[in-house]
Amino acid sequence: MFDPTAFENMKTVMEGAIYDKDLDGTITILDRNDIFNNSKLAREYSISFALKNQDNALMTFRLFANARNLAGELLAIKNLQGEVGCTIAVEMVVKHANDPSVYVMLKELLTGIWGNKREIKQEIRLNPYDCDNMVENHLLISFNRVITEDQMDDLVVMVEYMENTLQLIADNKMFYSL
Repeated sequence: MFDPTAFENMKTVMEGAIYDKDLDGTITILDRNDIFNNSKLAREYSISFALKNQDNALMTFRLFANARNLAGELLAIKNLQGEVGCTIAVEMVVKHANDPSVYVMLKELLTGIWGNKREIKQEIRLNPYDCDNMVENHLLISFNRVITEDQMDDLVVMVEYMENTLQLIADNKMFYSL
């Protein structure tokens, strides 16, 4: 029997918390990936979901662990102790009018929920052949640090933050079906 890594433990907790929301009927899970990159000795887990009966926002939770994270944990190398754990990111996709005020509003909305210590990036995708002036906005919330198993309870609370974020988008009439 092997001792599961921090990645495995965090993945299991987040997967369970998100699937519980799906079973409750509040969200619908749309995709799930568990990838091992053999050439880099890296792992990535992602799970995507939306609010039940809503199609104007897609949320994805991502969990990453690389060779440094694993070596710091398994080999107890002193100079890698700060690397023990995983990196996480939360991504969201919404569709809205190509209006700079919407970008500002989204950043303020996400900062209000996730705090000002998080890095929030927006990547706009525009089809130049569409005449409707609509964009697909890919938002990334980065935590810019390694998350450890000591913060496992915070990960479970993060599921509520993701659901609240989706609900605020669903309540706002300026976002359209993806």
